[in-house]
Amino acid sequence: MTFACTLLALVIAAPPAAPPSLDDVRREPDPKRRFERAISLADAQAQAARQIVRDHGLRADLEKALATTGDAAQLALDSLRSTGRRPSKLSRQYKKGEVRTRELERFLNDLALALSVEDRPLAEKAREQVGIVHEEFLLGVMSK
Repeated sequence: MTFACTLLALVIAAPPAAPPSLDDVRREPDPKRRFERAISLADAQAQAARQIVRDHGLRADLEKALATTGDAAQLALDSLRSTGRRPSKLSRQYKKGEVRTRELERFLNDLALALSVEDRPLAEKAREQVGIVHEEFLLGVMSK
């Protein structure tokens, strides 16, 4: 009984696991799983960017979060392409990628409007990168 209580206390007291980095996601051998992890990382980094803006955080942290958002979205698309299968055979993943990148694009647009004029190009650059990825996912969804 005491061992179980001690183990439970250690699990509860353990710090939360660090979010995966872009390099961790790139090392995933399964392309479909890499896609899932990359699109989740893009969402997480966009949320981190929003939190940095709310907390009036450092511009360098904001720049890193926004760059990772765009790079992770691109990695998600590249991961599906690396399977060698046609987009029509991966329609579920392409549709999911299309929806998630559309949401990211809208989110980044709203974030850019909330930023100061000096910081706005950071978010606009990430939004443009995600927008290009979104168009590619959309073309994959529409292809036969």
